[in-house]
Amino acid sequence: MTKRENGGVEPGSEQPAMVAGSAGNRWSRRRLLLGALGLVSVAAVGSQLALDGFDEGKPSADENPWEDLSQQRLWLCFAGHPGAYSFLDRMLRPPIHRTNAPARLIRACLHLEHGSLDAMRRDLGWPEVKHTQEAALLLALAERRARSPDWRHAFFESWVELGRPDFSKSPLLPEPVMKDENLVPLVHDEKMPLAGPQGLPMLTVVPEQDDFLEWGPGEVRISDSVPLLMALRERLLLLGAETPARQQLLPAAEARLTQLTGPTPSTLQLALRVFLAERPPEALFQRRDLEALEPLVSLEWKQPSSEPFFREMRESLKDVLLLPGHHAFLLATWAQGVSLGKELQRRARASAAHLNENERRWMGRLLWEVGTRLREQHSRLELERGLLLQVYGSELTGHSPTRMESIDLWVDLGRWEEALKRSGFKRWPLASLHEESCEPRMRDEHTWLKAFAGKNELP
Repeated sequence: MTKRENGGVEPGSEQPAMVAGSAGNRWSRRRLLLGALGLVSVAAVGSQLALDGFDEGKPSADENPWEDLSQQRLWLCFAGHPGAYSFLDRMLRPPIHRTNAPARLIRACLHLEHGSLDAMRRDLGWPEVKHTQEAALLLALAERRARSPDWRHAFFESWVELGRPDFSKSPLLPEPVMKDENLVPLVHDEKMPLAGPQGLPMLTVVPEQDDFLEWGPGEVRISDSVPLLMALRERLLLLGAETPARQQLLPAAEARLTQLTGPTPSTLQLALRVFLAERPPEALFQRRDLEALEPLVSLEWKQPSSEPFFREMRESLKDVLLLPGHHAFLLATWAQGVSLGKELQRRARASAAHLNENERRWMGRLLWEVGTRLREQHSRLELERGLLLQVYGSELTGHSPTRMESIDLWVDLGRWEEALKRSGFKRWPLASLHEESCEPRMRDEHTWLKAFAGKNELP
C-alpha cells in the first residue's frame, strides 16, 4: 500500500484484506496467488476466503451486519463464486438473521445470478428486505431477464420502470469492489503457464507478486504488444517508487516500448511518452520544448482503439481468470495512458510563470490540441483528462468561449456519472451484468453514461 503525504492511498495500491491483514488463520499472498494461477484448487481458495476469520462461537445479536463482509468475501459475491454461499449462510444464522438485511439481499443476488429464482424470492420475502426498492428491482430484473436479450438492458429497463430510484446510498448494497484497482483474482480450476499469451496480462494485473519477477522481465523484453506494454507501464506507476516490481519492470517496459516505436512514434500517446522522458521531471518548459511539442499534437492519441485491445485481453484471460471481462477492462483502461496527459499538464502549470505572454498562449493552444485528441476517444478517463487540459489551455490562451465550453461539458460529465451512481450499477453483485456490460462500456463509455442520465438509449 502506497501512502500519500496527506495520509491517503495511491489509487490501485490498496491491498485486499487477506493480504494486508495480520497473520494467523489468513492465507498468505503467495498461497492466494497460487490459487489465482490455478496451482491450488479454486474451490479450496473460495472456501478458505469465504470462512477465513469467522469465529467458531455463535454470532451476537447486535453484531454489525457488514463486519464480516470483508473485501475478499465481497469479491466472491461480485464474481458470482459459489463459495460466497458458505459465509452468507453463516451470517444469516439465528439470532442475527433478522438484522442482517445486506447478507439477505446479496444472497438473493447470487441466487438470481445462478438462476435459482425460487430461492431468490424466498430471500426477498423476509421482512427486513421485502418492501425495499432493492428487492423490487431484483424481482423486476428476474421477470424482465426472462424476455430480454441481455442483462444490461433488463437491469436498465427495470431501474427506469421503478422510477430511477437512488441506490447510491443504499444501506443494503455493498460498496463496489470492482473499481479501477484490482483485487486478488480467482481462476478456473486449471493449471496456467507463467508465460505465453496469459503471462504478461497476469503480470500486469498483479505485478507485486514476487514469484513473477523471476520470469516477468523476460516476458516484457520479448513482448510485441504496444498497448499491453503501455498498460503495464501505467499499472507500475501506481506502485510506490521503491516497489521491487516497479524498479525491475518499469525500465524494461520503457526500453521495449522505445524499441517497438522507434525514433518517430506514430501516435501522440507514444510520442508524448518520449517527449516527457527526454526532459527531467522538474525541468521547466522553454521555447524549444514548445517547438518540439508542436508537430506532435496533430497525431491521433492511440492505436488501436480500446475496444479491440479489450477483446484481445478478454479472449486471452477467459480460460484463466474468473471475470475475464473485468480484468480485460482494467488492462484496456491502463493502456489508455491517461497519466501522460496529467503529467504534461503538471509540467505546463509549473512552467507557465517562467514563459512570456506569447509563449504561454502558445503552450495553452498546444494543451488544447492534446485535449482535443483525448476527447476523440471514447472512455470516461480520456474525456475527463482531455477536458481538464482544454480548460487550463484556454485559461492560458485567454479565450473565454472555449474555456466555458469545456467547463460546461466537464460539469455534464459529472452529472452523467452521478446518474450512473444513482442506479447503484457498480454496487450490485451480479457477475453476468458486469461482465456483459464491459464491452459496450469500452466501445463508448460516453454513450453508456449518458443513457443513465436519460440523454440517449442504452447501447
